[in-house]
Amino acid sequence: MKRWEMSNPDEESVESLSKTFGLSEIASRILVNRGLKEEAEVRRFLFVDESAVHDPFLFRDMEKAVELLLRARREGALVLVHGDYDVDGITAAAILKEFLEKNGWNVRVYIPHRMEEGYGIQPENISSFVREGVSYLVTVDCGVTANEAIELAKINGIRVIVTDHHEVKNSSLPPADALINPKVPGEAYPFRELAGVGVTYKLIQALSRYLNESDPREFLELVALGTVADMVPLLDENRFFVKEGLKQMQSTKRVGIRKLLERLELKRPTSHDVSYKVAPKLNAAGRMGSAEEAFELLTTADPFKAERLVDDLMLLNDKRRKIEREIYREAVKMIEEAELWRNPVIVVAKENWHLGVIGIVAAKLANRYEKPVVVVSLLEKVAKGSIRSSNGFNVMDIFPIDSYEIFDEIGGHSSAMGFTMRRDRLDSLFELVRNVAVESKEEKILVDAELRLSDLNEDLKRELELLMPFGQGNPEPVFLFRDLSLEKISFFGEDESNVFVVFGDGSKRVEAFGFNFRKLVETFSTVSLDFYRGDAVMSFRLLESGFSPQLLAIDIKPVGTTKWESKRLEKSQENLTKGRVSLELPYHFKARFLLMLEGKVKGRLGIVSLTNATSQNVLGCLMRYHTSTRKIGYVNSLFDRDEDQGVVLFTLAGFLRKLPIDEFELFVVNEFQEFLEHSNNDLVSDFLNLIDRYPDKFLILSSTSFDRTLLENLGFRHHHISPPEKEEFFMSDQRGRFHLEQLKALERFALVVSEKRFVPKIYGELKDLGVLIYHGTIETEKKIKLIDKIESGAAQRVIFTSNNDGLPTHVKGDIFFYDFPLSLFEIEDLLRRKAVINLCYSEENYLQRKRELELLFPSEETVEEILSIALTSVDADELKRKLSEFLETDNQGVLSTYLKLIEVSLDVENAQTKMQNYMWRVWEGELERDGFERCGRILMGEVREIYAFFQSRVKG
Repeated sequence: MKRWEMSNPDEESVESLSKTFGLSEIASRILVNRGLKEEAEVRRFLFVDESAVHDPFLFRDMEKAVELLLRARREGALVLVHGDYDVDGITAAAILKEFLEKNGWNVRVYIPHRMEEGYGIQPENISSFVREGVSYLVTVDCGVTANEAIELAKINGIRVIVTDHHEVKNSSLPPADALINPKVPGEAYPFRELAGVGVTYKLIQALSRYLNESDPREFLELVALGTVADMVPLLDENRFFVKEGLKQMQSTKRVGIRKLLERLELKRPTSHDVSYKVAPKLNAAGRMGSAEEAFELLTTADPFKAERLVDDLMLLNDKRRKIEREIYREAVKMIEEAELWRNPVIVVAKENWHLGVIGIVAAKLANRYEKPVVVVSLLEKVAKGSIRSSNGFNVMDIFPIDSYEIFDEIGGHSSAMGFTMRRDRLDSLFELVRNVAVESKEEKILVDAELRLSDLNEDLKRELELLMPFGQGNPEPVFLFRDLSLEKISFFGEDESNVFVVFGDGSKRVEAFGFNFRKLVETFSTVSLDFYRGDAVMSFRLLESGFSPQLLAIDIKPVGTTKWESKRLEKSQENLTKGRVSLELPYHFKARFLLMLEGKVKGRLGIVSLTNATSQNVLGCLMRYHTSTRKIGYVNSLFDRDEDQGVVLFTLAGFLRKLPIDEFELFVVNEFQEFLEHSNNDLVSDFLNLIDRYPDKFLILSSTSFDRTLLENLGFRHHHISPPEKEEFFMSDQRGRFHLEQLKALERFALVVSEKRFVPKIYGELKDLGVLIYHGTIETEKKIKLIDKIESGAAQRVIFTSNNDGLPTHVKGDIFFYDFPLSLFEIEDLLRRKAVINLCYSEENYLQRKRELELLFPSEETVEEILSIALTSVDADELKRKLSEFLETDNQGVLSTYLKLIEVSLDVENAQTKMQNYMWRVWEGELERDGFERCGRILMGEVREIYAFFQSRVKG
């Protein structure tokens, strides 16, 4: 989960900027968070103009470059502009070519082919340049590392001017006649962060000093396009270039840009639009092969040609996306089937994966698996790969310097790298990444300010527009919103990792989109959204119509109040988490109340039930709202599953066995009336004494009335929440005569199964009906979709396991309870919404459940015989066989329970402790059997008596 960190700007600076510039506190905080405190620098930032542009002759070689190009014009020599295949390189080539051509130079452009040539100036191309008569070579967005090619050009008499903005890997610079790059050692130019097109623009500015009739500002829209696309910081003169360039773009005279913006339905493009809508279409040409079409679109004056080029680029982008999706799916399949996700660094390789998209695929996979990912395309003789990072891991740490010998080429930065190597060295790569220790960093989101939804008004919009353009170095402001209601959520995208959310605060609603939220379903519960509130971190795009929120992070908790009798419930919540509260509320409000309580308790929450049957009922109901990764602990007489979680369910025996009083902030005693009904039991007596000793640790919860004398003596405050109206339901007696064939004639039904192992057989008989299956442990994303279908009425025939907080009642047909339940709560779970419940179990079902319960919870004598068998067994297989024979069952659940009982008993040397271990199971069994016998007495009676019993449980 992303960590949110509130900014902590100097408050005096915030107040000073607010007074000086008449800004709100919010806008002032954003400025101070960006490091802008002094009045002069803030004024330059807010009201940026051409004064922000530096003198181009501050570059040490600019005078040389100008002299060379002026000489080329006088000579009428051919000048070759060598560009690059990305948007930065294309725009740089376009502005220089147009400027030189317009002002009398003999010029042509060369843009390399990504797949055939790769990045930069290739030495093998120099001879062809010589044959074509090139006398002057000007590089844009490349060249600073092309030492060999430039040296070869110089040998052949070509004068070379390098304009670039990339870092220099070592102290060796190319032997160019002029080198203009703000990042080379010794360069004194005051701003290092120009894009390639920005450096080229400085050259045009310098040339224009000698050409009085030429105004370079006409090129600012292309400068803005390349600058934003290359993700350089939008500060200093970059800020002016982009701000002015975007204004130009709104009324552009460039036919190609106008046609592309019209196709994308962009009237007033922002820096975000350029990054995520315009640039990808232009980049598609270079990614899929040649960038010539993108270059032509930027420079053509022919509207018909521009229309055709836009069509071509859109098709290329669609093709790029299709190929990208295919490679992504293939890679995911390879990773899942071979369980490559277990490795610290994931490597996937396949023949002829498209080189133009493997970097994008690697980034998507890194986001999905939260690990560094290497995607390799295997060509005839070589392998070419792209590496992308995750969670802040520096991918350059994967390869120590002495490992570079396995590569022919390798380069990049902390979050992305690329390489070329011989295919026969791939094993060395696999071995290298297999032993990497990946220490991921927690992703941090810096929050600028905390807002309310009501703060999203025209005043804020105007101030944010003043702070634009946003991008690298001036990121979109990030705001925290607390305690919002979550009114709607849905997932979309190829792997459903994108999310659409509707938030509300009672007076205003906001729709937000979030991207790459694959883990979101693991951080919230899928409860009916009326019951959820939470905090959200969002940034905002500014559209003509208002704000377009982007969700960056979210923390959703079931802390909201329900619609039913909310005011009365709020009163009952006073000091709720401090214990000494007794709450009686309708059964079918219990699960959501527990979820709400979970959100209020700051520490750990324990829920104690008398038996496994009652505890499993609570677990099943909560699992409707919990995800599989947001675990709930479970502790009984024998098993400790996920006992370190924030919420843990205990059976009474499990609680007394562990006695975790100090480890939890609060314990809920679930269905307290069951404890009182067994007050003569030794375990119950011990537990009631604990409540007597630690009353502030317990909250008492029940769905029916009981004698409150004991609790009143301990100072418990009682609250009774009655249902708004009496539940109406109907019961039909199908016991002993029900057959699954009956369901085939029904358009809608909900079949509820208490024993999960019956589900495959039932599904096999009904699958031709298009029946769906729901149980609380299915994969989270499937659960969300299925619950949506059920609650909307789209799912008409569903098989349910029991204990799911009334979900079967959403199906608009009869409910059929298939086999005999372990507790009355499994039936009570269905008593709502005028449900028709068909009791379909038989006496045979009842006797079978009773027999299995006796096996699961043996007597003391049976346990001692089992331990004797264990001591005389040679190995595990023999032990399992003997157990099966002795117990006369092959039920794997029963056998695994006994194996666990043997394990915890035989591992203990102390005889008294050993006896205590298995006696917990024996004592728990006494309560389980008593509860089941009561269930049998009621549910095996006359249907009129069954109906009367449950009617009394839901009284209004």
